[in-house]
Amino acid sequence: MGCSHSSLISICRSRRAIGTAGAVAAAMVLGMSSPSSAARTSAHGGRASRPVVQVAPVLPDCAWPVETTPTTSNIAAPDPFATYWTTPFLASPLDSITITGSYPTSRFMSFAVYNDSFQLFTNTVAGKSVPSDLSDYQITASQGSRNPWHSGQVGRHVAFTVRLQPTVTAAQQHSGNAIPMIDQNPPVSPAGPPGVGYVIFRTYVPAGGNTRVQLPAITVTRGQQSTTLPPCPRPALSPHSNHAASAAMLAAAKRLLTAGTAGTAGTTDAPELQYFGPSAAAQGGLFPNPVNAYLLMEFTPKQGYVVVTHGKAPTSPAQAGRGAPGDSIGAYPVPWINPKFQVRYWSIANYLNAQPYPVVENGQSPNEVFGGTADYLTTLRDGYYTVVSSLPADKPSLESLRVNGATWIPTSAAQPTAPEFQLLRNMLSQQRLYPEGFTFIPPPDSPSDNIPAATVEQHMGAYYPQTAQCAVQIFEAFGWTGCRLFG
Repeated sequence: MGCSHSSLISICRSRRAIGTAGAVAAAMVLGMSSPSSAARTSAHGGRASRPVVQVAPVLPDCAWPVETTPTTSNIAAPDPFATYWTTPFLASPLDSITITGSYPTSRFMSFAVYNDSFQLFTNTVAGKSVPSDLSDYQITASQGSRNPWHSGQVGRHVAFTVRLQPTVTAAQQHSGNAIPMIDQNPPVSPAGPPGVGYVIFRTYVPAGGNTRVQLPAITVTRGQQSTTLPPCPRPALSPHSNHAASAAMLAAAKRLLTAGTAGTAGTTDAPELQYFGPSAAAQGGLFPNPVNAYLLMEFTPKQGYVVVTHGKAPTSPAQAGRGAPGDSIGAYPVPWINPKFQVRYWSIANYLNAQPYPVVENGQSPNEVFGGTADYLTTLRDGYYTVVSSLPADKPSLESLRVNGATWIPTSAAQPTAPEFQLLRNMLSQQRLYPEGFTFIPPPDSPSDNIPAATVEQHMGAYYPQTAQCAVQIFEAFGWTGCRLFG
């Protein structure tokens, strides 16, 4: 059986879906209350019933009301090194939205627009496709400024303007940073409040952390009248006035999340300790990130044992920048498309394999330790990574990690025997340089089918992440090879 709606995480247990990028919607669910004004009526003369939302005259009323990180909302398998900011808006043919700001010093940034079912869309205008997202290197700098993902330079004169318009041509998108805000083929029965769209501003590995990111300004124009929104309080995740539509969306997202994980937990057809490709349907989710691809592996931690993941790492700009890791080494723009790097970014992280699928988190803020590692924090030996996962009490000695060129990440100390899963993320894989990348595995005929581990391994060769579980003493004595042989 396949997923009824998407999630690359819940496919492991219940074969249902909530979606990796659903962290944003779920964060809103946690941060705001449901509206009392939502009601259901019939719409479009005989079509399926759709919710009708009573919204305030101005939507949105402040810029970027929701910030999503593992600290603010640790649900739906978040990447520990990414931050998303979300603003809902009325997708009206009378409106347009202008976003102005400065390119952040970060590994990656993007803007993506989603329809009232929390999905990306692609319109066709004058016979050409116009997608509803723009990544950093696709955003033309303002006059007198430069795009760091073109120049490789940060600092002053890095301004941009992105425009959300009802209808956008391919030429307008290419030369004017325009993104369509209205889906030409909207869902008949939307999953969220009808007519409400969402724009997400994403950053991965911002230099110095997400508090250093200067959020762009948002100006909403209706007719000849323009209103620049005040910034929402930071941190976000708190209710704001005039957010009835946001709250209605949150209620809808909450229903999806609940429905997507309901029922008896089942088992996947992939055995533990084998990476496989989640189905195309499973990778859609709520607010999917169009530039990411994923592999998934399930495992059950055991006291006194480690799980070791070993494979060839794709090249990435992990060492770009100066200073300390994350500020700004590994958190620095590089010209893209780049002939030196196979991917823009990759990471490996552990998650509890039960609703709400949090990334492993041990300790309390601000000293929590997440169970993940990004490329710029991961030790490589001859181009290969060795990532060791265990309970904190079973962490291998620092000397054994050094000798084996290994990087340690924790499993859950609070739930030491709970099943977990591990995700390998790749961003912006370049097929010419990285044909072995799992992004380029031909999909199964059915979008609900997984890609078997054997198929993934055959395609990826040395890049396939091999895994094994063994006693911590075996790893300390014999490393990855011994763990695989004697585990």
